[in-house]
Order: sequence, then structure tokens, then C-alpha cells
Amino acid sequence: MFALSLIFIFGGLKLGLGSFFRLGTGAFPFISGSILAVLAIFVGLHEWRSKGLSHPPDWISFLAIVAAIAIFASTADRLGLVPAVFMSVIIASFPDRSLSLMGKAILGAIVSAACWVLFIRLLNLPFKAFVGM
Repeated sequence: MFALSLIFIFGGLKLGLGSFFRLGTGAFPFISGSILAVLAIFVGLHEWRSKGLSHPPDWISFLAIVAAIAIFASTADRLGLVPAVFMSVIIASFPDRSLSLMGKAILGAIVSAACWVLFIRLLNLPFKAFVGM
């Protein structure tokens, strides 16, 4: 997590931070990377004090999240925001055994609808809900 934060921090510095009143393109990656670095340090100190990991890493969940991000990035332009979010939610919720397939589909529909309302209707971002519409 700390290494990822350094990538964001140095990437933000390369883009330029701008001034306090007129932020540059690198300000957001720099600020979010700095917050992530502080959180990583706190988590690392907590784990170090507790003498090791409290539980082993859940690699299936990690891979599901990485796959969901990759699916979203590769399908948002081709299919539109709503299908990309829906597929990402289904894939990210795959390791959760407490939700049935119908529950995952309902969750995907709710999150997709919320993204449509927030990003397309309220913020007027230039996303297409569905490609071809």
C-alpha cells in the first residue's frame, strides 16, 4: 500500500501541483497518495506492534477486486457506464459467499443506477450510460 502511494505522489509531482488557489493536474494524485501513505504507515505500525498478521491475506478477494477494476477499465468505453459498473460489482462480489447470485445482481443494479444518477444526471459527466444510446 505504501509503495502504491509513492507511485501516486511522484506521479502527481511530475504533473505539477499548481498553486493553492489554482490546483494543477498533479494535485489530486499527490494529495490522495499522501493520504494513502499516512494510512499505510498507521496500518504498518499497528501490524508491527501486534507481532505479525492477525489473519492471512485473502488472495481470492484481492484478485476479484483487481479483475473488477480491469473489467471496468476495459468495458466502460465499449459498453457504457451502467454495464461496466454492473459487471464490476458482480466480479468484485464473487468471493462473498453470504450473497446469492440474485443478491449480487440486485446489488449490481443498485450500484449501477446510483452511478448513473450521480455521474451522468447530477454531475453531467460525459459518460454514456449505454453505448449506442
